[in-house]
Amino acid sequence: MDGLLAFLLVVGVLAVVGSLVLMRRVPREIRPVALVPLFVVLVGFAIGFLALAGVFG
Repeated sequence: MDGLLAFLLVVGVLAVVGSLVLMRRVPREIRPVALVPLFVVLVGFAIGFLALAGVFG
């Protein structure tokens, strides 16, 4: 389970870094599209944190 958690954390961090790089390189009109994966990953991190904390039972 720890290996899976570490793998998912690495994938999430790569997605956040990729979104930030993408936001810097695309034209201003397309930047909101680059925010979508960033927000999805950040929400996933928050839900994962709450699950690990035992909030969901």
